Amino acid sequence: MNALTVNQDFVLLPEEQSLVERLAYLEAKSVEMEESIRYAGSLQRSILPNERIFKNAFTDAFVLFQPKDVVSGDFYWIFQHHDDIYFAVGDCTGHGVPGALVNIAGNTILRQIIRIEGLTEPGEIMRLLDNELVSLFNENLTEGNTRDGMDIVFCKFNLRKMQGSFCGAGRPLLLVRNNELVEFKKGADAIGYSSKNEKEFETVYFDLREGDRFYLFSDGYTDQFGGENVKKFNRERFRSLLLSMNDMSLDKQKKELLFSYNNWKGKQEQIDDVCVIGVSI
Repeated sequence: MNALTVNQDFVLLPEEQSLVERLAYLEAKSVEMEESIRYAGSLQRSILPNERIFKNAFTDAFVLFQPKDVVSGDFYWIFQHHDDIYFAVGDCTGHGVPGALVNIAGNTILRQIIRIEGLTEPGEIMRLLDNELVSLFNENLTEGNTRDGMDIVFCKFNLRKMQGSFCGAGRPLLLVRNNELVEFKKGADAIGYSSKNEKEFETVYFDLREGDRFYLFSDGYTDQFGGENVKKFNRERFRSLLLSMNDMSLDKQKKELLFSYNNWKGKQEQIDDVCVIGVSI
């Protein structure tokens, strides 16, 4: 009898052999894919700035970054040019590999805009980022448009002049000053595909004061389901939490934010990437 001996316990007939081979092939491909995603995750982490860069740029700072998958659609970014500190938190379309591809593109384009184009105002930078990202994802399409893009809060701070500015392309900026919380509202337009002919990316200017604490965040924290009634954490609860931690150092705030998030989430699945940046003036 023509048979393939697998081990001493059983043998496979020829017609069963192809099934085993296909299963082995699929398992090998699955392992290969997992290894590729892990490698992509390590590459993404190498591109993201170290928390120490934020701490060195400001009086104090923290970075809370918790991807839903191995790779993330959220990203954070910082770049110092002379006396100006440019920094941002972006929330790209989707999460996982698709979101990671968009955020790596955005990360690269941002640095080029400041270094090569010489733009300095957040609104101008966001406008060019929008143009470049839309062009990048659509110039080679034969029909239709890709709808990839991102929500981003982008800031420029000059600590010597104590002047700040920001553009909220789909994301707000929060400030805690003198035990009060101020929200700089997000703009109406995000980065990427839109049916609108003209977008508006406004630069908002403000003075910086010693003791100010600013927070940039994606929607992963506030949109997480949990609690007794399994509902979203929501923005109001998030703002109250930030105010309640005002007397804490930023290191302690980071730990409290992570504890509150995990306590709220409980046994629920993490639904999105989480990114929160806090900086102190």
